[in-house]
Formats: sequence, C-alpha cells, structure tokens
Amino acid sequence: MLVWACIAPHGGEVIPELASGCPDRMAATRRAMEELGRRCRRSRPETLVVLTPHGLCVEHCVSVSVARVGYGHVDGENGVRVAMRFGVDAELAGGISAACEAGSVRTTEIGYTADGAPMPVFPLDWGVLVPAYFLGAQWDDAPQVVVACPDRSMPRADLVRFGECVVQAAAQVGRRVALVCSADLGHGHAEDGPYGYSPHSTTHDQAYCRAVRDGALARLLNWRNDRIEASLTDSYWQTLMLHGALTRSELAPELLSYEAPTYFGMACAAFDGR
Repeated sequence: MLVWACIAPHGGEVIPELASGCPDRMAATRRAMEELGRRCRRSRPETLVVLTPHGLCVEHCVSVSVARVGYGHVDGENGVRVAMRFGVDAELAGGISAACEAGSVRTTEIGYTADGAPMPVFPLDWGVLVPAYFLGAQWDDAPQVVVACPDRSMPRADLVRFGECVVQAAAQVGRRVALVCSADLGHGHAEDGPYGYSPHSTTHDQAYCRAVRDGALARLLNWRNDRIEASLTDSYWQTLMLHGALTRSELAPELLSYEAPTYFGMACAAFDGR
C-alpha cells in the first residue's frame, strides 16, 4: 500500500557534507528535508519508489530498475563525495511493470546483464541519492528502492496511469511503499546560472506551489507545453506520476518549504495519512 509520499528537490548542497562552506544557502530546504525524513520514517515504508528526471531514460517509456543493489555517489564542490547503497526491490519493480502492461502504459525494465540476469549493481543518479540521503540512507533499517525515470515525450495520461499502477502493484505485492517525486523547479532564476534568466521560472514555481498547497495537482494536466519548457523545470513529468498515485490514496498535502537560493527553485512537500 502507499503509506506516504513527498516532493523533494535534489540540489546536492542540501546534503550537509556537500554544502561547500555555505551551509546557510539552502538551510530552509535542508530543514524541510530533515522533516521529510522524520515523517517518512514514521510511515515505516519497506520500499521507496523514486521518480527521477535524471536516471536512465528510454524513449517513449518509463524505465524501471530491476537490479539486485543500487549504488551511486554525489560529489560536492569541496571535493567531498557522499556514497549510498540500497537494495533494489525487484519483486515490486516486476509488479509495477506488470500493472503497467495491463494498463497499456509503456515501461521497460532496465538493469539486466547480457545473459538476462539482473545486474549486480544498478547506478543511482543524484535525483535518487539526494532525497534518499534524508529518506533512509542514514537508517539502520534502510528501505529498498525502485527507481523510475519517465521519457518526457510520454502522453500525460500515461504518466498519471503509471502512478496509479505503482499503488496497484504495491497492494498486490503487499508492500508498504513511500513514493518520492524527486523534482527541482524552474532553473531560470539567475542571469548567471547555466540556463540564464527566465521570468517563467518564477511564474511556474508560484503556480506549482499553489497546486501542491491546494491539493490540486490535476491543474498541471492543463498547463501549456511552451510555458513548461520556458520555465526550465524538471518537475513536471514526475509530478503527474505522483498525481496518479495520490488519486488512489487518502494522503493529504502539506507544503513545507520553497526557496530559490541559486538559479533553481526547490520545494518540499509531504503527503501524510489523514
């Protein structure tokens, strides 16, 4: 069953060890991420299903991890490396793929060797690792993970159905699941940022936070593609997947924080049981 969900950013500086001598720059987000960690732990998930925009993307599909172990690291500007390792929940991953096939949502399982056996180690990207640092990596009883990465060309309705299939599979497999929407918002908040300045980033972030606060993620289904592209966000596609999962649950939203201390916006939100 889906026991908890969140929206969590993946800026590496949120991790304290990677703060590059500027611990105050993302302090509000770091505090909110720590709160997400406390709430997640209270929900006692057995598996995190992490929706990442930066994983292994396959055209016209949602990729789903099926290895034995997931491993990766995040490097900071200060030369520090933070590494994490999780078991991969192959049973749940298979259940999600089966539910998607029955629901006509295109997925592909990734993490196999040439002879068809699961890879010993699946690479975890920073979109997984930064939230996971707060959501289980530090626990003695760390949850397993399933990593899903959507192709941005997929129909919106399919992304919503994927989220529904996660909840269906969790119930069928009998797993307590926390769903993590790994998402940074508009990337055009600073002239000197790598993408330059876009006024649409601020407009997008404000509308996104209102939709989260109001429990109205369905609004995103009507957003214009050109406005999404102009906002320079990497949150949109995973949020539709989250929306689909939430339609099959009784979880209630709480927006914990928003800030744009550098060139990209970051929001933290928890979806807790009523």
